[in-house]
Amino acid sequence: MTYSVEAFVSDVDDVLEAMGETMESVWAIGPMLQRLVVQGGDLTIQGEASSGSSGLPGRVLHVDPESRFRLVVARFASAQPTPVHSHRRWGLECGISGRERFTVWTRTGDGPDSGMRVFSDHHIQRGDLGFWYDAPRNIHRQWAEGGEPSCVVILLGGDGAREHLFDPATGAYTHA
Repeated sequence: MTYSVEAFVSDVDDVLEAMGETMESVWAIGPMLQRLVVQGGDLTIQGEASSGSSGLPGRVLHVDPESRFRLVVARFASAQPTPVHSHRRWGLECGISGRERFTVWTRTGDGPDSGMRVFSDHHIQRGDLGFWYDAPRNIHRQWAEGGEPSCVVILLGGDGAREHLFDPATGAYTHA
């Protein structure tokens, strides 16, 4: 292991200190997350075990003491999409294994009845990055394709909690 979780967290601290919590800083962290996947050893056995929101086991690698971010490993089942959901803040993920479909939506208006449109829709494999942004581009879902679970490392802004669950056909949402 040549780039540890601790070194990654230190680098994230440096970027956030220098640039603040902007999308530019999140983009700057992307290559560091890719480096962590390649050089960080087996992330799926590091940190603390957790029960992931997908129903598959995950890991908590780091929780920032100032609640600026958390770093987790998550697994997603094949052909079982997560609910379309949002988090309170930005996030980025990097593929560890498997193939994941990752779709991000944006709201087309401000009210609770405003619609949604796809902002990005792509696949993530080992080393690929996926981003979601602060509202209104923080709505997404993911799932594995190809018969095997996917595994990703995710850097979540804030506490990482889900905020809303959405119906992509109508744009209606409920609190998560």
